[in-house]
This record gives sequence, C-alpha cells and structure tokens, in this order.
Amino acid sequence: MRDTSNEAATVADAAIKSMKPVDRLRQSLAHSETMRNLAIARLRAKHPDRSTLELVELLLGERLVRKDRPTP
Repeated sequence: MRDTSNEAATVADAAIKSMKPVDRLRQSLAHSETMRNLAIARLRAKHPDRSTLELVELLLGERLVRKDRPTP
C-alpha cells in the first residue's frame, strides 16, 4: 500500500529511474544511515545508561563483542 497518489508515485519512479546507478546507491545508503541513526537515537532515549556499542547490539539483536575475552 502506497501513501502517495498514483501520479506522485509515477513522477517519483521516473525521477529515480533517471538517476545514475551510483547516485541511486548513494541515496539508498544515505537513507539507510539516517534510519540507523534514528533507531539508535530512539534506543538511546529509552536506555540512556547504555554505551553506543550496547545500543548497536540491541538494534542488531546480537552481541558484537564477547565480554569474556579481553580486548587488545
């Protein structure tokens, strides 16, 4: 289900298709980074005592660093 009219979607699709592939990739990566930043900000508001690493682990749903191994 789209939240735009068919006419607006057609214009947006045409604009995206007219972009160079590298520019579409850049835009996609920028949107992805924005969404990650928003998600981390939301988690930080809920868990202000957690480190950035811990927030990223919450976002991913898995541990990135083992706590039982000393860091170099």
